[in-house]
Amino acid sequence: MNAMNRPALIIILISLPIFIGALDLTVVSAVLPHVVYDLEIPLQTGLDDAAWVVSGYLLAYTVAMTFMGRLSDLIGRRKVYLLALAIFAAGSYLVAVADTWPTQLALRAYFLVASGRPDPAYASLAMLVAARMIQAFGGGAMVPVGMALAGDLYPPGPRARILGVIAAVDTAGWVVGHLYGGILTRFFDWRMIFWLNLPVCALAFGLIYFALAKPPPGLPHPKNTDGGGETPSQPPQSEEHGWGRGKMDWPGALLIALSLIALNIGLGSNSETTYGTLDTQKGIAWSSYALPMLAAAAALFGLFIWRQARAASPLISLALFRRVNFSAASLANFLVGFSLFVAIANVPLFINTLVAETLEQGAWDSGWMLSALTVPMALASIPGGWMSSRWGYRLPAVTGVLAGVAGFVMMTTWRAATPYGTMIPHLALAGVGFGLTMAPIAAAVINAAPSEYRGSASALVIIFRLVGMTVGVSSMATYGLQRADVLSRQWLGAAADLAETIRVGMAVAEKVIQETFIIAAIVCSLALIPVLWLNTNSQDRRTS
Repeated sequence: MNAMNRPALIIILISLPIFIGALDLTVVSAVLPHVVYDLEIPLQTGLDDAAWVVSGYLLAYTVAMTFMGRLSDLIGRRKVYLLALAIFAAGSYLVAVADTWPTQLALRAYFLVASGRPDPAYASLAMLVAARMIQAFGGGAMVPVGMALAGDLYPPGPRARILGVIAAVDTAGWVVGHLYGGILTRFFDWRMIFWLNLPVCALAFGLIYFALAKPPPGLPHPKNTDGGGETPSQPPQSEEHGWGRGKMDWPGALLIALSLIALNIGLGSNSETTYGTLDTQKGIAWSSYALPMLAAAAALFGLFIWRQARAASPLISLALFRRVNFSAASLANFLVGFSLFVAIANVPLFINTLVAETLEQGAWDSGWMLSALTVPMALASIPGGWMSSRWGYRLPAVTGVLAGVAGFVMMTTWRAATPYGTMIPHLALAGVGFGLTMAPIAAAVINAAPSEYRGSASALVIIFRLVGMTVGVSSMATYGLQRADVLSRQWLGAAADLAETIRVGMAVAEKVIQETFIIAAIVCSLALIPVLWLNTNSQDRRTS
């Protein structure tokens, strides 16, 4: 095989499972009603529990990234990537059969340790959620390991273009997940989605096993460990041996994983509770465990930082954050993630609340309108990488942030009567902006890290964005309900009839959504500060 073509072939091979993993992140959203119906779960009482089929996947997806990237630094990309792919395939199989022998096994275990008669439907749901989390653990690990592998195969200049391709593939997966799920369930049982993963995973496993058996000769490989640029050298004799030094920091991995779990549960419980507990006298009622979980997340994160400062071989070297490109790009990623999820959450909310006449129309229109944001985002990731390799990180990142801000500002003009044809260019502009920032931010983080921490750095690229998205959806849900309560009290008279109540309710919703777009524009504009600090090349300076 031509050595010059092997890196490109490897990137293509690893991108296919990454695409499938991202696809399964959103595919269940389209089929969840079918799942609830097939498992005979009561719609009124079981829908919140069934939502864990989606949120549990996202949680395990994030947790896997916290240490699987670092593990690949220590024992090799090939081993960890293939392990992640095998876990993803096993999880896909378990999802497809969750309501058969796994449920029977769970019921038998229940009878051994407890009394009473459990509901088989909820036992099936529990097994389905557990299987989805196993699947997500593998899917989440593949993304940072794949990005780190791209960093190993390509020097800093071309690396940004390749990271742009991987970002586009990852984004494209969760963009088309809804449509893919809807099409398959129209003609087949929803389980077919997960059965189809198995032959794809088996084929990818075999091809990647042989493609990564020996590193392509003559490829540039980072040998220095200071992260300030890279020098071409001969690759190690076998990628299996890894390129890092030290041991895996399992206590650190446990601390950061528990911190992220507590954060997601705390923020998720608040956003879920607020929708059902708006009190006209007291405002928003938090769930009883939201604040304790958030406090636990902060305490665990503090312990994680303490551990990393003292560990002989930390999960992530805190010294990396003294590098300007590393810390600036990480902060920018958090702010971009926050803003991005405001758009993803608000577009369906706007359409379902103010435009659509039925739930079916709302679901259909929301899906197509969101594609006006996400498809340009995926496509723009590729030129974002090309611009980074040609002109450095700062130009495409600044251009992208400004485009995102402009898109949000235009969205603040939306009204209930605004036609879709007017909204689409606004969404497309924001999508292009987000897409342009992905590759330069990822490249800035990965290029700033030494080779033995490249897997960890690749994971942080995604984790900061996901945490930003989590904080964004929770904080905006809380703000929106608080603000709607205040405006409703101000605008709605005590003797208002039903027609007046509906009119005011729509006016309040329109106002609140406009304000959240303004907040998203402000947060997105704040990303200009760290982005302007990015160096225009791969050499990274240190802060004092």
